[in-house]
This record gives sequence, structure tokens and C-alpha cells, in this order.
Amino acid sequence: MDRLETLREKGKRLTPQRRLVFTALLESPGHATADELCASISHKVPGFQRTTVYRTLDLLVEMGLARRLQLGHSNAYEALQVGNESHQHLLCDLCGATFDVSVPEVPDWVERMSSRIHFHVERVELVGHGACESCRHGSRTAAG
Repeated sequence: MDRLETLREKGKRLTPQRRLVFTALLESPGHATADELCASISHKVPGFQRTTVYRTLDLLVEMGLARRLQLGHSNAYEALQVGNESHQHLLCDLCGATFDVSVPEVPDWVERMSSRIHFHVERVELVGHGACESCRHGSRTAAG
């Protein structure tokens, strides 16, 4: 949890609510939406405010502790931890399942291509869209 000390180092308050949101994000399997995090926290702290979750996620992204991903129709979040490897995402357009895949060549390729046009890349996000095996074989129903 020392990653949250980054907040103090940058002049932000380290509140119990912020700790709860970050902990829920760390404990979340895969990628979590703000609503999923709010539901998870509300089991422990009834009445936890959804706006607190959104504001905290925005702050965590701003401070480099989390990443916001556009996966499907909503934003999803994942905690960034020291030593986190760069990874890409595959999104099933039918059921909404998201899969992390590691293609280490992607950031290097983007950096090489961008340097040719003198463009500075701050981050690389790649989302491949398609259908997962379960949906292709009819084992899942489409997300509504």
C-alpha cells in the first residue's frame, strides 16, 4: 500500500476513502469499472458515495497509480504497480470479457514509428476487438 504515499509526496491528502478505493482496485480481478468498485466497497462500507469513487479514480490516474481504459461502452480501471509490465487488451465485443495479453514489441514499435515524425509518446494503449472462444462457440450470451 506504500504506493499511496505518492499522494502525500505530491501534496494530496491520503484519506481512508482513497485507501478503500485503491485497495478495492488492487483486489479487483482484471479491470474494474467505477460502479463495480463502488459495489465492492459498499459491501464493507454501506452508503459509500459513488462520486467519491469517481473522484478518487481520477486522482489515482492523474498521480500515475491507475490507468483508465476505454473497454467497450465504459471506462475500466486497473492499478499500476511498480514493475507492472506493459500489456495490451483484447475485448470481446459480444460479452464484454477483457483479456490481458503481453506483446512486448508494441511499445517499442510505436516509439520507433513516432520518432520518425518527431512525436513524443507518453503511453501506448492497444485494444483488439473481436469475439472470445466462448462467444464464437455459443457458450456465452451477448452483453446487453
